[in-house]
Amino acid sequence: LKRMKQLPSRRIIVTHLRADLLPPSIFQSKAKILVLVRNPKDTAVSYYHFSNNLPVAPSFASWDEYFADFMNGKLAWGSYFDHLVEWNKYIDNERIMTISYEELKEDPILGMKKIASFFGFSLCEEDFPRIAKKTSFKAMKEKS
Repeated sequence: LKRMKQLPSRRIIVTHLRADLLPPSIFQSKAKILVLVRNPKDTAVSYYHFSNNLPVAPSFASWDEYFADFMNGKLAWGSYFDHLVEWNKYIDNERIMTISYEELKEDPILGMKKIASFFGFSLCEEDFPRIAKKTSFKAMKEKS
């Protein structure tokens, strides 16, 4: 929090925290928040592969072992369902926009236009295809 306060205005802060773990002042401020959600089934599969391919993360002997922990919220980040429930409490807050990974994947340019509009970013039409290309899964995987 101390470091964040030192950053110049119009900051972008990325977090995986649930809403109830953020400082309450964020919700009383003028801050705008983008919440990216994902289908729980896809989240489970993605996190399973992420965990098993990251040397510092706990790996799982089997999908069944992992899935039981996922469903019971016994993973390092806790329950994905609790995460969704906490953010759902802000679904009608005009300073919070929720968008799904699936929506962005289906039509990245439309999703980016919605996000840009929400944050008041001025982008040219030519910017959107360029950003879509650079933020595709393929492009990010090549850069990782």
